[in-house]
Amino acid sequence: MSIPEVFFRETIDLNRYSNAVSTEFQTTYNDIILVAAKKLKQLNIRQAEAGAGVVVAPETRKRLRAIIRQSTKSLDTWSMLTTRKMIKEIEGLADVQAGFIENELKKVVKSGNIPINSVAISPKYAESFVKTDPTKTNIFTSKEFTEDDFKRFGQGKFELTARQGAMQTLPNGQTVEKAFRGIADNQKDALTRHIRQGVFSGESTADIARRMVGKLEFGQKALSSRQKALAGGELTIAANHQIRTIVRTSVNQVQNQASQAVYAANSKVAPKYQYVATLDSRTSAVCRDLDGKTFAYNRGPTPPQHFNCRSTTVPVVDYEGLSKRKGFEDLKPPPVGKVVTRPSATGRVPQDTTYGEWLLKQDKKLQVKTLGNEKKVNYFKRLAKKEGSGQKAIKKLVRDDDSERSLKDLQRIYGKPTNIKPKPKPKAVVGTAKATDFVKSKPLKKLTEKELTADLKKFREHEIKLQKLRGEEPYTGPIDAKIRKLEQGLSIERAIDKNSPMYNDYLFWKQGFNKRPDRVKNVKALKDRTDLVKGADGENLIVYRGVANNKWSDEFKGIGKTGDYYYQGNGIYGNGSYAASRNIHGTKAMVKQGNKNAYDLAENYTTGGYGSSATAADKKKRITAFGIKKGANLKTWDKGASTKNLKGAHAFPDSDWYRTTFKNWENETIAKATKLTGYKVNTVGEACTILGIDGYQVPLPLVDEVGDKLVHWNLDYWVILNRSAIVVSDTVGL
Repeated sequence: MSIPEVFFRETIDLNRYSNAVSTEFQTTYNDIILVAAKKLKQLNIRQAEAGAGVVVAPETRKRLRAIIRQSTKSLDTWSMLTTRKMIKEIEGLADVQAGFIENELKKVVKSGNIPINSVAISPKYAESFVKTDPTKTNIFTSKEFTEDDFKRFGQGKFELTARQGAMQTLPNGQTVEKAFRGIADNQKDALTRHIRQGVFSGESTADIARRMVGKLEFGQKALSSRQKALAGGELTIAANHQIRTIVRTSVNQVQNQASQAVYAANSKVAPKYQYVATLDSRTSAVCRDLDGKTFAYNRGPTPPQHFNCRSTTVPVVDYEGLSKRKGFEDLKPPPVGKVVTRPSATGRVPQDTTYGEWLLKQDKKLQVKTLGNEKKVNYFKRLAKKEGSGQKAIKKLVRDDDSERSLKDLQRIYGKPTNIKPKPKPKAVVGTAKATDFVKSKPLKKLTEKELTADLKKFREHEIKLQKLRGEEPYTGPIDAKIRKLEQGLSIERAIDKNSPMYNDYLFWKQGFNKRPDRVKNVKALKDRTDLVKGADGENLIVYRGVANNKWSDEFKGIGKTGDYYYQGNGIYGNGSYAASRNIHGTKAMVKQGNKNAYDLAENYTTGGYGSSATAADKKKRITAFGIKKGANLKTWDKGASTKNLKGAHAFPDSDWYRTTFKNWENETIAKATKLTGYKVNTVGEACTILGIDGYQVPLPLVDEVGDKLVHWNLDYWVILNRSAIVVSDTVGL
């Protein structure tokens, strides 16, 4: 068996091609959002003084509607044009890929004078691939050419048909067209929501625009995808990632489908194909396991096995077997002694090097980066020694359904890992009403430059671990910059800049606020707890939080391997996790409707996600119901601030209460934290974290006038900082 080296090299060119296509699509999308942001910055909203809420001048309101209308129209056009462009790209890619394989197979059998069959691309193949809803999901890509086909066509052309294209979907079952349309629809909703909520909350149009695009500017085509992501805002980062994912996955799928069609048309020359994974730390568990395996055409798996899959397939030429068949007597094998290689993250290696054998030879640091932690590395080495093969050991780390085995699975099957001291098990809390200890908050002490440097180095390792758990390439540039400045002798105040992306996360890590919360099975169990803060009606206060992705909801609950990742966002009331509940103060009558209002408010934040609008089921999954433990250090306000039936008696930025009471407390709190740490503190959320406050209440009005309508709020915002101070429900309800 032999595989020409050129087939391994081609993958690099295809990655460059998909990056170029996705950059083009991302740039045209970003331009739409940047235009909207530019127009917003030019507006000067003057708020009327009469009444509560934000009242925008009619002319300004008209211009805002015009911005939203033009942007949504532009996004619809972008979706349509991107789909058309993708069809053209796929037409060219399929044709080029089929031609490439044919030419290389001709070179392989040139000396044997064996004819190579070609594959024609149907004119409707690309459109069918992009737009046609399939009758079933099928990742086995090519038609199997029979002996009758060869008799009928002989040396001739086989077709990659529209029907074959229609059978292809993205790994989640969507078509490419639907995925692009989903991005456009989601971003239309997000843009409208950002503008309306921002204006309603009293944000300036400049702040709204800044939140939408971050530091992204026109003409940033030269930036890397990571740099673009870091520069972007709430309407560009996720969308750019989704665009890149769709393009990369589609290119991989078309490449492999076209290749399979040519292989199958020439199965007499190359009777099998080999699955080839990328030899680096980012390769998925399923692709690690499949690497190096050979299959008959249409009898095995083909890439992509998942979104962003970088694996490929190559034809296997059996020279020895072919030379014994009639008509192949003149076939000459490649020169003896020639070593065919394949690329890897650590340099080229022989082509028969499987993923497991490659990983076994790498240093411990890369092994840990690949497998996730030292315990799994120990299992891998032990199994490789026992099986006599690194690839067999890789197989042992994967379940039958191709998912990665957990440490618990490995321990159950193969015993306790060696060379690792077991950590004490945490107390079980799921489904119980028993209170558990949480991280008791206390003010941070003032650190010296040396102490902060040591802290940041530990925090850096923590961030790397979390990034790997999320499947991200570790990036610690901002942290490294601060460590470098401190080691150069700069003061803390000068070394820590105000826009540090790690600042919040560092504080939460330092305080232990990122510990996983307690969990109960359902809201009923949550209501039965005896250790939670109660509302005015004497019942446990149920707080609701909504996010735009199922995964983010699980992470907030502390579920799964990424449950240690606790990201807190930003907002006009300080950085932290925003949530809502019925009024903490007031009469039973006042708070009765509050639960539903809080749930509805959380649900408003659940729309979005990958490639499509959120379903009712997804919305429910993206809402988290939780309670706050009685021992938590909370900042709350007197009854008058949250229950007065008066305009302005609430925390909207246009209110007297916000401009005086809340802002005074905010400024005082930031000043205390600044004095304590010795460097500039940015938001009241960060200041509260420094001072050991677990969360704070932001009261909304009981009744408010919005335009010409009365709105009965009966609820409070909450900014939650200490995740260990809450108890979450695995399911959601009222």
